[in-house]
Amino acid sequence: MKPIKEYNWSFNRRNSKNEVIFKHQTSETLDEVTDFLDKKKLEYDIRYGATMLWIHYKNQSYAYYYTTGRWAPFSKTSIYPERHYHSKGIKDFYKRFLTAKQETPTFKSSIETIEDVTKVLNYAEIEHTIDGNVATLISKIIPRKDGKGNRKRYSYQYIIGKGEWRNRNSDGTWNKKYYQASSIESFLTKFFIDEVELQNET
Repeated sequence: MKPIKEYNWSFNRRNSKNEVIFKHQTSETLDEVTDFLDKKKLEYDIRYGATMLWIHYKNQSYAYYYTTGRWAPFSKTSIYPERHYHSKGIKDFYKRFLTAKQETPTFKSSIETIEDVTKVLNYAEIEHTIDGNVATLISKIIPRKDGKGNRKRYSYQYIIGKGEWRNRNSDGTWNKKYYQASSIESFLTKFFIDEVELQNET
């Protein structure tokens, strides 16, 4: 799938499958990001060496990489985040992810149908099941580089017609918080495929 237009994508590298990996650049400075967070009265800690901040909101912490807009929720079970997501910049991260339930209206579409989603998932060769208006997706099988089995697979639930999605936690339960995508194509481009890329990086 081609990168979506509203992101500032540029070529980064090719993964182990020779697939092109793009990187988004926010063009934001640390001062611009901290000024925004200060205005929103959000607590944060700066990690200068990693061009990253820990942003604290409602008893949850998020790693935010201000040069690329990538972010990840803090996990109590792992030192490093298991999955990363994309935002366009600090304002987009704040509105579309951090405070989505408070400020972002729920996306409702009378256009996206079960048939539409099924076609997209079949075309992308994504393993899935559909129950009612909920599609459950699982990431592809990727062998470990050491030859000892396969890497961890990730599961998601996507609500057809609303664009809401959530991931399965490492303990097997579903995340209580839903995130927002504008369509199944947007979800696969911004969130789902990123997990496959992340597995290839390690």
